[in-house]
Amino acid sequence: MRIITWNCPGEFDIDQFGSFDLFFVQRMCGSMVSNLHYHKNYIENYSGRGICVVSKEEPEHIESGEFSWYNETADETQGKHWQTFTTNNIKFINALPSYPEDDGSITDENRILQTSELLDLVDYNSVLVGDFHENDNSLEEEIKLENRGLINHIKEGTFTCNDGSMASIDKIITTKNSDIKISNVTVIKYERERLIGHWPISFDLEIS
Repeated sequence: MRIITWNCPGEFDIDQFGSFDLFFVQRMCGSMVSNLHYHKNYIENYSGRGICVVSKEEPEHIESGEFSWYNETADETQGKHWQTFTTNNIKFINALPSYPEDDGSITDENRILQTSELLDLVDYNSVLVGDFHENDNSLEEEIKLENRGLINHIKEGTFTCNDGSMASIDKIITTKNSDIKISNVTVIKYERERLIGHWPISFDLEIS
């Protein structure tokens, strides 16, 4: 199974990164949804942007939830909902927790709370994907992956910063003892005018 996850900057061609079985999108433009020619489940977070699962096959089960706290007046880049998508007895979790705002309307404490709620959803048969805004080694004690028996399968940079450096802030998370095998994790560096921002990530998945 080939899967792609991306916190996208705007509208894009869903097929431009090659074939896929599942595509998890964070910050998807709502204007794209009606043109998708696959099964899809889109939930708006704010102002025409949301999270979306796109799949070639009809899902066995899909549901959504809301963080216990979110800023009702946040802009379209912030988080509010999460999705779970179940197929072949694997539960995929697609989400975008919020990040702090300079004006204090969203704080690090809010980010940690939302991230913790997402990590609480992960079990032996789960895969959590999304943008967590921090490198693994910068995550606070409450949300450190190793403290929860979890592992991030992305080992390279996924986000180009303003100074040109790379940060690894997007995640593909499973439990350390899961039978779910993640391989061929690839950050897709496609040609684009603005280098700053998130890059799509593809990976293969199988059950051992």
